[in-house]
Amino acid sequence: MNGLQDYLSRLSISRKLVFVMLGVVLGVAFVSCAVLIVSAYLVSRNNFVPANIQAVSRILTEPTVLNTLLSDQDEAKKILQVASEYSQIQAIAIYSSDNRLYASFTHKELPISEEAPSAAEDETQYLKRVITGDDRRITLFIQADPSLPIDFYVGMTIAVIIILVFILLFSSLAAGMIRRFITQPVLHLISIANTVSIEENYGVRAQKFYHDEIGILAQTFNTMLSRIEARDQLLTNARDKAEQASLKAQALAIETHMSNKQLEQEVRNRKQTERQLTRLQSHLNSIVDSMPSALVAVDQELAVAQWNRAATVLTGIDHDRAMGAYLGDVMPFLSDSLEQVQDALDNESAVQLEKLSLILPGGERKMDLMIYPLTDADQHGAVIRLDDISRRLQLEEMMVQTEKMMSVGGLAAGMAHEINNPLGAILQSIQTIQRRMTPELEANQKTARELGVSLDSINAYFRTRDINKFLDNIQSAGVRASQIVSNMLQFSRRDSRILTPTDLDDLIHKTLEIAASDFNLKQGFDFMRICIQQDFETDMPSVPCIPNEIQQVLLNLLKNAAQAISKRKEPDWQGHITIRTRKEGGKALISVEDNGTGMTEDVSRRIFEPFFTTKDIGSGTGLGLSVSYFIITNNHNGALTVSSTLGVGTTFTVMLNLDESFTDSGAALSPDRLI
Repeated sequence: MNGLQDYLSRLSISRKLVFVMLGVVLGVAFVSCAVLIVSAYLVSRNNFVPANIQAVSRILTEPTVLNTLLSDQDEAKKILQVASEYSQIQAIAIYSSDNRLYASFTHKELPISEEAPSAAEDETQYLKRVITGDDRRITLFIQADPSLPIDFYVGMTIAVIIILVFILLFSSLAAGMIRRFITQPVLHLISIANTVSIEENYGVRAQKFYHDEIGILAQTFNTMLSRIEARDQLLTNARDKAEQASLKAQALAIETHMSNKQLEQEVRNRKQTERQLTRLQSHLNSIVDSMPSALVAVDQELAVAQWNRAATVLTGIDHDRAMGAYLGDVMPFLSDSLEQVQDALDNESAVQLEKLSLILPGGERKMDLMIYPLTDADQHGAVIRLDDISRRLQLEEMMVQTEKMMSVGGLAAGMAHEINNPLGAILQSIQTIQRRMTPELEANQKTARELGVSLDSINAYFRTRDINKFLDNIQSAGVRASQIVSNMLQFSRRDSRILTPTDLDDLIHKTLEIAASDFNLKQGFDFMRICIQQDFETDMPSVPCIPNEIQQVLLNLLKNAAQAISKRKEPDWQGHITIRTRKEGGKALISVEDNGTGMTEDVSRRIFEPFFTTKDIGSGTGLGLSVSYFIITNNHNGALTVSSTLGVGTTFTVMLNLDESFTDSGAALSPDRLI
C-alpha cells in the first residue's frame, strides 16, 4: 500500500487525472454490468421460470396426454424426458393416487422422492394434483432451474469487452487533451518558478497559454515577480545603508557594553545592600511582632508609623489599615490618654500609666500604658506599649481570696474544736440522765425508796409526757451535731496531694450531711426544703482521689443547685436534686442534676471562668466553679462538664479516672498550678 501511494505521488497531474477518470468509468461500467445481471436473474426467476412451468404443466395435464402417460409407464418416461428438455426444467415426476412414484425424469441425476411431497418447498418447485376421467388422483411435480442460460453470459461478456475498448479510446483522447490544456501550462509555470528559486532571477516571466485558471495563475505569478523585483532593489539599497549603520552600531555597542558592566556592578552592590536592609527590617519586624505587648509607633502628628501583631489582636485592625491612620481613630479607647502621649512628645520624657480600665472590642480590660519618646534627632515621635494585666490582677485577687479561704478554714477548724467540748458535755449529760432513770441500776432503786417515790411511776410519767422522746431527740441532735463538726474538721484539714482509693458512696453521704445542715435564707436556699435523691452504682470500685477536694467540689455543685432551685417562683414548686454515680470503662462519673432555672448557652460557656458570676453584687465571688474545675482537671486529671436548658434545669458531671497511676503529690503544689 505504501509503495502504491509513493508511485501515485510521483505521477504527473495529467496521468493522475487519466487514472482517476479511468477508475470512475470502469467503476460505473462494473456496477452497470452487475446490476444488469442481477436484474436478469431476478426477472428470470420471478417471471420466466413460473411461466415455463405453467406451460409444461398445462401440456402434461391435457386429457389425451394424461391418458397416454397413465396407460404405459415406459411411454410416460419418454414423454417426461421430452417435456424436461424445455428450457430451465431440471426434473419432472408423476405420483399415483397412493402417492407412490409412477414415472420421472431428471437432469444431472437429481434425487427424486419415492413419495409425493405434501407442498412445494420454494418458488422453483411446482406441485399440482389432477383428477382423471376415471376418478383417479395423480400428483405432478416439476423442479425448475432459476439460473440464466449460458448464452446470456456470453452476450454480456462480449458487451463488456466492447465497452472497455471504447473506454480505452475515450481515455486516450481525454489524456491528450489534459496534457495539452493542463499539463503543459503547469509544467511551464513550474519551470519558471524553479528558475526564480534557484537562480534568484526575478526578470523572467511566465507565458500565458489560455484564458483559464492556469492562465490567470501565470498572470498573477508575473505580477508577483514584478513586485518582488522592485522590493529586491529596495532591499539592496537598504542593506547597503544597514551595513554602514551596523559599523556605527558596533562601535556604540562596545561603549554601551563597558557602561553596562559598570552599571551591573553597581546594581549588584545595591541589591546586596537592599537584601541586607530587608533582612534587618524583617528581623526587627519579627522581634516587634513577637512581643506579647501591643507596640505602636507614632510620629509628631500622632499618625501610626509602626503596628505590631499584638496591636492587631488587641484592636482587630490589621497592619495595612492602621499604618498612617490617626492614633485616636485606630485606638479610640486611648482617647483620654492622648494628652499624655502629646506631653511625652513635647517634653521628650517617658510616661507610665498603670491599671487603666479600657473598653476594648472584647470587653473591659485592665492595661498598663508606657509612652517612650523617640530620641532620633531627625525624626520626632513616640513608642506606645500596652500590656494587658487583667489576668495578672485576677491571679492576684485569686491568691488573696485563697488566703482568705485558708484563714476561714483555720477559723472553722478552731471553732469546731470549741464546739466539740459543749457537745461532748451535752451528750454525756443525756447519757447520765438516761442511766439515772433506768430501774436496772440498784442505786436508782435505793435513792427512790429513800425519797419515798416509785421509780416506775416516774418512768410512767416520763413516757406519758414524752420526756424520754425529748431526751432521745436531744441525744440524736447532739450526735448529729457532733458528726457535722467531725465532717467539718475533716473537710478543713489540708490532706496530702497523693490520690488515695476512696469509697464514693461514703464520701457523698458525708457531703450531703454537711450540705443538709447548711441553709442561708439571705441567699435564698435551704437544703431542708429540697428533695435530694441518690442513685449510686451498685458495684462502684474505690476511686483514687483527694477526698476533701472532691468534697469541696460536690458542696459547690450542691449549693449552686440549691440556689438555682430557690430562684423558681412557681407556687408549690418542689425542688429536686439528683446525685448519681456511674462507672463507664475506666472512668467514674458523678452527676449532680437539679430542676432549677437553668442557664443560657452564653452563661454555660463562661461558667468556669474565674470571677464570672450571675449572682448579685455581694452574693458571690465567681470562684466556686472555677476552683472546682481546677481541682478536677489539674489535681485529678479528670473533667468537669455542664449541660443546661433554660427553664428546665442543669446537670454537672464530674469524671474521675479509676487508674491509680496518676498521682499529683508534687506537681499540685507548684506555684503555676495554684490557680
